[in-house]
Amino acid sequence: MVGAVKCSRMQDALSQRVRGWTPFFVLVDSLAVASAYFVAFFFSQLLHPDMLNMAWSPPSKEGVLLAFGIFGLLLHTLICGREGHYMFQVLNGRSLRVCSAQVLFLALTLFMYLGLWRNYDVSRKLLLLFLTMVGPSLWIGKTLFMKLLQTLGARLQPRLRILAVCDEAGEAATRQWFSNKTMLGIHLCDVLAIETTASQEAFLEHQLEEALTHGRPNLLIWRLPTDAARTERIRVIAESHGTHLAVDLQPIVGDMGSVQLTEYSHMKLISLHKHPLVSPAHRFLKRLLDISISLPVVVLVLPFLCAGVWLVHRFFSPGPLFFKQSRSGADGQMFKIYKFRTMTVNHGRESVQARANDSRIFTGGGLMRKLSIDEMPQFLNVLFGDMSVVGPRPHMAEHDVLFAMECSQYAMRHTVKPGVTGLAQVRGHRGPVDNSSEIKHRVTSDIEYCQNWSFYLDLEIIARTFLHVFSFHAKSC
Repeated sequence: MVGAVKCSRMQDALSQRVRGWTPFFVLVDSLAVASAYFVAFFFSQLLHPDMLNMAWSPPSKEGVLLAFGIFGLLLHTLICGREGHYMFQVLNGRSLRVCSAQVLFLALTLFMYLGLWRNYDVSRKLLLLFLTMVGPSLWIGKTLFMKLLQTLGARLQPRLRILAVCDEAGEAATRQWFSNKTMLGIHLCDVLAIETTASQEAFLEHQLEEALTHGRPNLLIWRLPTDAARTERIRVIAESHGTHLAVDLQPIVGDMGSVQLTEYSHMKLISLHKHPLVSPAHRFLKRLLDISISLPVVVLVLPFLCAGVWLVHRFFSPGPLFFKQSRSGADGQMFKIYKFRTMTVNHGRESVQARANDSRIFTGGGLMRKLSIDEMPQFLNVLFGDMSVVGPRPHMAEHDVLFAMECSQYAMRHTVKPGVTGLAQVRGHRGPVDNSSEIKHRVTSDIEYCQNWSFYLDLEIIARTFLHVFSFHAKSC
């Protein structure tokens, strides 16, 4: 049962052809960075006050800018270009977005080097010119290389010839997807559109035989519902013509997000969900981020907030400093959440969500809720391990029951620790829930976070939270 994991990293012929162009684009990007560096050096020399003593080649101490610039570029490719994301962005006309991300990684790499190595002696003029020119240079390099591929792509040999089989409803989308892939050496021989009412298996296989004989494709993409017996017959027909078979799972599993195929010994598992935080390494990284943020907040910020909130309580609503309530956490386990009290004591309606102009909120409590100051003690929960900085917001047990009745996927959000902030909150889904549509929007965002977690997604949500808090969101109350 321990067998080697194979299929999760295997790529079909189409993936190999599309993703296989990534190193060539990265090579062009590296040349673009080098060009930007030398052009920046040339202009920095033109601006030199002593034209007679200008240097015509960069000194080695400044050549480190080029080395770390290319290192930052490769780091971006390693982190953000995995699983074909780089080529997906470029082929979908998002070159500017890719260039912006590359410049950001490059700049961060340079500034980290300059910050850690304090005895550097690098021209600030060259550094500024280099960072100014590298973005346009990357974009021009990608654009020119794309133009070259568009000119030569149809002549690339050997070409990947593809026959697609789908229903009539999917024919247009299939042809559209392949329309701009010719430059990558991908040729769509034909799309065999079968009527959805066609149930005669022998007739369908006869059409497939003719299409394979006529087009002689390298790859057959089957986009119709199938089962094991039918797939085996199709495979035998395809292989008799020297054609590889790839089966589209969309007609089988529907719109259920991304699927992953993994092989363990005699088992072939198709997973309909991703859960990156099952990985011990990912959990350790997330916990490290939680401690590195919550510990300074608890030690340096929370004591001053406690003093300020205590004074507000003394003036407007004497009583306990903290409000503690049972909330559901990871795997549905209950824990006590800490918040600064913003309501009057013993109002008897703890299970009712606060709303705008709620009579239970005392003077000053409303402002604390607007600025999310009342949430700050939750960093104690983060430090204790009950919560995370980022994750789905924790709800009361009775609300879990009500929300689960409105959305069947609600329990999926309990697969990770609840958070002080989350993807749903930075998208504006916060405050009281008014209808079932809002519940579904929040749950959809929470599940999206659970299945697409990454260290960088956490950093992005944390950064967006600061902007969102100070926007005085209308649903805060």
